[in-house]
Amino acid sequence: MSRPVPEWIGKHHGVNIPPRVRQRIFDRDNGICHLCKLMIKPGETWQADHVIALINGGEHRETNLAPAHSHCHVGKSARDVKEKAKVARVRQKHTGAVRPLGKIQSPGFAKSPKQPRIDKSALPPLPLSPLMRLARS
Repeated sequence: MSRPVPEWIGKHHGVNIPPRVRQRIFDRDNGICHLCKLMIKPGETWQADHVIALINGGEHRETNLAPAHSHCHVGKSARDVKEKAKVARVRQKHTGAVRPLGKIQSPGFAKSPKQPRIDKSALPPLPLSPLMRLARS
C-alpha cells in the first residue's frame, strides 16, 4: 500500500508545476485532453491547463489542473482572456469607473418622399442665351 500524496499547491502563480505533479495529472485523467476529449499520443506536446483560469479566479493547485493538447490550450487561453476583459468592462461601467462615451441617439428627422424622375427627352429645348446666339451667327 502506497502512502497518500498530499495535493500540490503552488506558493504563487508564477511557480512552475513540478514534473511529478504533471505526471500525476496525466495519469489521473488517463492521458485524455480535457478540452477536445481525445487521447494525447506519445510525442504530442501537452500542457497542464488550469480548468478555471488564474485570471478568472482559479487556484494554482493540482485539483484545478488538467492535461490539454498545446493547440487546444492556445484557444482556451484566448477565450479566458476575452472573458476576463468583458467582465472587467462590465464591472467598470457598473461601478462608474468608466463613463459612457456618447449621448443617446435620436431617431432623426423624417425622410422626405422621393421625387419622381423627370424624362428629359419629353421637355422642350431651352432657349439660347444671347452669347450662344452670337456664337452661332
